[in-house]
Amino acid sequence: MSSDLKSLVQDYLAVRPHQAGETVQCGWFVFRIAKSGSPPEIETLDMKRIASFTTDFTEAEKISQQQNEVINQHQVDASPCTLRHSALVSKSYSSGDSGVFLKHDRSSGGTDSGWYVGVYGEQLDMNDIDSVELRSLYELTIQDMRMAPYWLLPEGFLVHLDSGKVERFDPKNQSSL
Repeated sequence: MSSDLKSLVQDYLAVRPHQAGETVQCGWFVFRIAKSGSPPEIETLDMKRIASFTTDFTEAEKISQQQNEVINQHQVDASPCTLRHSALVSKSYSSGDSGVFLKHDRSSGGTDSGWYVGVYGEQLDMNDIDSVELRSLYELTIQDMRMAPYWLLPEGFLVHLDSGKVERFDPKNQSSL
């Protein structure tokens, strides 16, 4: 199977010095150079286990296609978000649960994506810092692939994971959420 992502990264590396073992970021993804050359052999994260690479680009292509479809459907520019960014996550959240939502607020910078992963009917006190934890988008995606298509949406979006319904909200007026 020909991979658009793989070709894109190989084309990028064709005109740049590179060595086996190095990683390169392309869009939301990170790739590893398995063998330098022309073209270089590259691997993608398998999206099944942390830091596990594969030469099979099927899952990365699927995620890329889903992300592009969501961005195109909502006619917005993609947020400059990568799997290295983090999200604030309610400690009530468990992978695959029903009633889970993603809410994209303004990022505070650095590796903060601005995403919040919450649950409807939250029982924890969200004003208590001990009720939330910081987790990488990569880790969250591996544990719950339902999230993968939405990470590139810009701030001001609310995603209901059970239904896939996506809504816009005004980040300046969040009293309705």
